[in-house]
Order: sequence, then C-alpha cells, then structure tokens
Amino acid sequence: MDHGELDRRFDQPIDDKSRKCIARSRWKLLAKVLRESNSSGSLDDDLPRSLLDSTTSRELYGLFKWCIHDSNQLDKLWPDDSPGQWLKCSCSDGHPQFSLNIRYLSKQFSVNELIGFNNTGNICIWPSEEVLAYYCLKHRDIFRGKTVIELGGGMTCLASLSVAQFTDASSVCCTDGNSLSVENINHIVRNNDFNNCLVTSQVFDWKDKSLSKNMESKWDIVLCADCLFFDDGREALVETMSRITTNNGLILIMAPRRGRTLDRFLELCHGKFLIYLQEEFDRDVTLLHKEKLINPNYNADHNYPLLVQLRKR
Repeated sequence: MDHGELDRRFDQPIDDKSRKCIARSRWKLLAKVLRESNSSGSLDDDLPRSLLDSTTSRELYGLFKWCIHDSNQLDKLWPDDSPGQWLKCSCSDGHPQFSLNIRYLSKQFSVNELIGFNNTGNICIWPSEEVLAYYCLKHRDIFRGKTVIELGGGMTCLASLSVAQFTDASSVCCTDGNSLSVENINHIVRNNDFNNCLVTSQVFDWKDKSLSKNMESKWDIVLCADCLFFDDGREALVETMSRITTNNGLILIMAPRRGRTLDRFLELCHGKFLIYLQEEFDRDVTLLHKEKLINPNYNADHNYPLLVQLRKR
C-alpha cells in the first residue's frame, strides 16, 4: 500500500454509530476474557490456568513455547504480595538459544479495574505482543548498537526483553502506564541474564509530557504492541513517539485493525511520520493466520496484527 492509498482511506469520516459499535466490541472482548478466565475446564499440565483460559491467550499463534518454570528459586530474593507464575519462554524455530524467564501475573481483574487504557496488559499476553517479539528475533540485526524502548509493554514487555536477551542492542527500556505491570517487569529483569545490554524499566504515562520531554530524541527504536485500543490515549501516544524518537529512528508497531482503531491512529500519524503498513510481513505468521481462519470463532479483525513502521518526516 502506498502513501496515496493511505491518504485516500484516511479522508473517510468516522460516524458516531461506528464508534459505538467498536466500543461495544472492545468491551465484549474484555468481558469474555474475564468470564472464561474464571471458568472451569480441562487443563494442560504444562501451563497455568491463567495462561490457558483467557480467550486472547488461546488466540496466540504458537510462535513461542511456554512451560512452567522448574526452578523454585526465582522470586525468593525479592518477595512481594502480587500473585505470579514463573514460565519458561523459548523459541526453537530457528532460535534454539533464545530463552526467557517470564513472570505471569495470575490476579483476576474485575471490569472496574479494567476501565482505563493502562490495565489491559495485565489480563494476558496478547497476539500482537507475541508476533512483535517473534518479528524482533527474526530481524535481530536492526537492533545492533541501538537504544530501544517499548511503550505499553504490559506485564511482560515480551518484545523488548526478547531484544535485550537475543540481540546486540546497547540498551533497552521497558515501560507501561500501570505500576503493577512495571513491578512485574522488574521481577523478570532481575531473574534473567541480558549479557552486555543495559535493561531498565519505568512507569511511563504518555499523557505526562514531562516524562517524554526528558527522553526527547533519545531512542533509536520504539516498540509498541496493541496499544491503539483506547481512544483517549491514542493522540498522546503519537505525540510521545514523535518526541522520544531520534531523527533517524524507527518505530515498530504490531496492532490488529479492530474496526477503525488502527486507521484512526494512522490518521494522527499522517504528516508527522512516513508510514509503511504491511498486512503480510512474515511468511510463518501469515500461514498460521490462514490456518486459524478455518475456525469460525477466530476473529481476525481483533487478533491478527498488522505491521506498522513509522519514521519521522
């Protein structure tokens, strides 16, 4: 798709009826996650209920292998009150040396706790997070010597920590707008070996301009997975990306269409960035997506991520 095509698409107005339909679909998805995460059913012995039972977790593409960590030493030096399950994340498909200790929050969230864009990253690992991490592993050379930050990384920051563990990035910063997520990320960072990569984490609210001002033109690569979900955070996200990225920097985003949420984000980017949008960006992911299309319960609009690459104009 060329820039002219993007221009023509973005000229179309968004009516109130469409906005309401998208909002209803969004909350139905979250409600379904909550219902099914509390439901009973058969379990795979290798995975915790919290990872298996959420609807979105079942929509993962199987790009990584997950198993319960066999070590009981993790977390003992830094105990806290938040419930969590340690998992071993690996990727044998061309990356046999990749392995991460991931702490998965097992807390069940109420609907009230989920109101606000900064708490959905604590529900489960979303398909866009999985695919972005996989994409980073397959394109590890682009990170050599680069400073990298992930925005809205949720409870695992899977993409940025994969970069820290398996590439030659000089530094990686893991961020989310939710303090519980960042606390969990701190546990993960302390229980992994990132060799010579400096890994930090912090709470980062995109609406707090003082935070992004302190990072002005600091990051070579910005990662973002499925953070276009809520209307009230979208404009602040675009402004933050523009401010913190170096002049020659690259922004990598994985996000599903979800009605017109992706389009509305790109509308805000138009004029600020050069926009490259790819629907088929990886052969393995495309094949797995096509296999899932056979299942009538698979919602591609809500789950299949597209790759957006942004560069400053």
